[in-house]
Amino acid sequence: MSTPSPIPSALAASIIETYAEGIRPGIAFILIQTMFATLLVPLLILLFALSTPQTRRRPIFILNVISVCMAMISTGVGVHILIRTILSPFANVHIPEAALFYTWVDLWKVWVAEAVLLLRVVLVFPRRRLPPLLAFPIMLKIARAAFNIVFCVKWEQLLLGGTTNDYILLQSMPTYLFKTMITLELLDNSYVSFLFLWRLRQQRQSSVLESEPIVHDSAQSYHSKLQKLFWIASTNFVFPLIFNLSKLIAVFAGSPIAVYTSLDQVNAYIAIICTVFATVWSSTISFKEAIAQGDRIVSLKSVVFRMETMDASPDPHSDDSLNTVKSGIWEERK
Repeated sequence: MSTPSPIPSALAASIIETYAEGIRPGIAFILIQTMFATLLVPLLILLFALSTPQTRRRPIFILNVISVCMAMISTGVGVHILIRTILSPFANVHIPEAALFYTWVDLWKVWVAEAVLLLRVVLVFPRRRLPPLLAFPIMLKIARAAFNIVFCVKWEQLLLGGTTNDYILLQSMPTYLFKTMITLELLDNSYVSFLFLWRLRQQRQSSVLESEPIVHDSAQSYHSKLQKLFWIASTNFVFPLIFNLSKLIAVFAGSPIAVYTSLDQVNAYIAIICTVFATVWSSTISFKEAIAQGDRIVSLKSVVFRMETMDASPDPHSDDSLNTVKSGIWEERK
């Protein structure tokens, strides 16, 4: 019985280098997903720890929880698929159902998280001004949802056609889909963030110009909160904007698909973390204020810019209701 001849060292080195080059994108995706997923766990715990049964029924809280859960689920499924592929490179371990489920969850998690920004705009503007302001972003949301569905349908067709490699799947997708989806997301986030930041800037100016001596401390406290929230909202806009522009440049420049997918994953997690962090921060501020005032029952409320006057309750539909201050506590619209 003859013994098998050893593989030449040069050939073995070439095989190992080729294998390492093939799994390098997968390792990068695993690191990105696990790193950001570990940040989502404490944020999810804080969301529930700093909330009450009343705030947990609010749409913003529900959407935050859904987006975090979707991100954690997509991370678990995606890492599982990648690890199986890396450990068994020559075995057919690809499960079309799992890959399709991962694609659906991964696409929609960002859409759900960014819907929180739209709800914040609804809360800070008077109701009579909402229809003209929200017409454009709502149309963008619908268009993005339609393209998400088209992307998933084409992805499913390629999967059922026998294509099992994710990189080949991505390269087989029409380029116009990526360009259109990124452009719509960029327009959506830019418009909604601009409205929110513009409203915050108005409130910062009015809190200083219209403050009276008797409520000067409260007005300054209110102005300080607005300033902090302004910078938090700015990060919600700036970081996703940078990554969206980077994705758009990568697509138009014909960069490797691994570069685009890495930018897309980082952008998705940052968008979710920023929106959830803003909610956690507002709940923390309400918690500290309630304790400082010696309330027997601590009520954690999301930050909204409707205050009461010292004499009478303002009309919630008027702009003046946003320019009056009674105390430093921000109340949530019922």
